[in-house]
Amino acid sequence: MFVDYLTLFMGDIVAGFALLLFFVWSGMEIEKSKSFAPAFGAVGLIGVISGLHMVLTWPLPGVHNIVFGEAFVLYGFVFLAAAYALAKGWDLMPVTIFALTAGAYAVILSGVILGYGITRNPTETFLAYLGAGLTGILSPIVWKFRNNKVVKTLAIILLILTLLAWFITMYGSLTGHTNPEGSFGKWLPPSMKK
Repeated sequence: MFVDYLTLFMGDIVAGFALLLFFVWSGMEIEKSKSFAPAFGAVGLIGVISGLHMVLTWPLPGVHNIVFGEAFVLYGFVFLAAAYALAKGWDLMPVTIFALTAGAYAVILSGVILGYGITRNPTETFLAYLGAGLTGILSPIVWKFRNNKVVKTLAIILLILTLLAWFITMYGSLTGHTNPEGSFGKWLPPSMKK
């Protein structure tokens, strides 16, 4: 059965990048950051559960399960690891190393998306994945130099651009998927079909 919950993915990604932007903006101080742990955990939990479901069941057509499912599992675990580290008051450097790897994965996928024309709007999706990937790749540097105003400002700019790219992608997906005249507008579950 075809199940498409990419709009949930995108909503979670937008929420996660908005949260991350606010975290960086507020100073990234471990002592004051414990309050971010539940929100990071919620973002991570949605990512891991829905991403694993997609990876294990392949509900979407072909490569979309790899492009979205696998990347979303990594994204979710980065946020869950950050949530746990923040709750414990631990240094986030080990989490940023994991984020660097997940970011490299997203950058590679961004090129694949653009190169193969995956998704209805491959350029928008490319920019969203590229921004997310660069955020992960640069996270160890941003964390190490979090008190440097230039590094912090550049990180905020990258996060704003990435958030904007994902918001545009989410908006298009959400308005397209909820259109009563669109491909999902007349969809019925198998139990309701004659």
